[in-house]
Amino acid sequence: VLSPDGNQVLRYDAASITAPPTPIAVPGLTALAADRDGGYLGVGPGNLVVVDASGATRTANLDADSPTAVVRAAGGQIVVGTEDGRVLIFDEDLAEKHDKRDFVRVDALTAAPASAEGLDDQVVVLDRAQSSVTPIDPADGDLGPALRAGNGATNSTVDRHGRILVANTRDGEILGFYGSPLVMRFRYPVADGPYAVDYDDTRNLLWVSTTGNNEVVAYDLADGEPSEKQRFASVVQPDRITVDDKGTVYVLSARDGLLQVVPQSDTPLGVAPVEPGR
Repeated sequence: VLSPDGNQVLRYDAASITAPPTPIAVPGLTALAADRDGGYLGVGPGNLVVVDASGATRTANLDADSPTAVVRAAGGQIVVGTEDGRVLIFDEDLAEKHDKRDFVRVDALTAAPASAEGLDDQVVVLDRAQSSVTPIDPADGDLGPALRAGNGATNSTVDRHGRILVANTRDGEILGFYGSPLVMRFRYPVADGPYAVDYDDTRNLLWVSTTGNNEVVAYDLADGEPSEKQRFASVVQPDRITVDDKGTVYVLSARDGLLQVVPQSDTPLGVAPVEPGR
């Protein structure tokens, strides 16, 4: 979890969630994402940071004052999005290779995993201002055709097959996109304001938070049409969700400063107080 000032990554022990976290000093980050091998990627005004599993950091200059999202493509490139609609692409040595200025804003980035066949390291940009999803090739920066994602898309995630799963909060639905070129494969109604999303590749479930009633719902997508399998009451304003490779669900409330942990047993392991962060 990022601290409120962005100057620390706070690492919590999932087995003892109420224990104090281990802090890692970082230079004012505004967005954080999981990286390979247990590490992290972070971006903040002027900085791109790579944190390895031991907590060691590498930093590169980022020519952007308002970064909003970061992801590593399957080919190793690091893709950064900004509030003013830029996409910057770095190689594994943290050298900038491309600076694309084709969006109104970039709010989320997803990268097709290496297990996704036929997608050629596809990265997809979610632009809330245009409620659109657009594929981009991290190797050369070329854009694919943009697709409308309802009238109020907010967050996205990707599964091991490379399906892009989007919360369309304004219209009360989740959307599924797949392929190269990208095609919408389903849209499914979800009540009470679907917002945060993440995919559990261990149990093949899409987890969606609904901020209107403070719940988290799991859907099975095996038949192409979502089917509800599970739900639980969450912390207030469940703005962030992530699921680890054991199927444990982590829910963060930026409003109340609480981190909720729900393991596969579906019984909450605990709720830990954290300063409201990201």
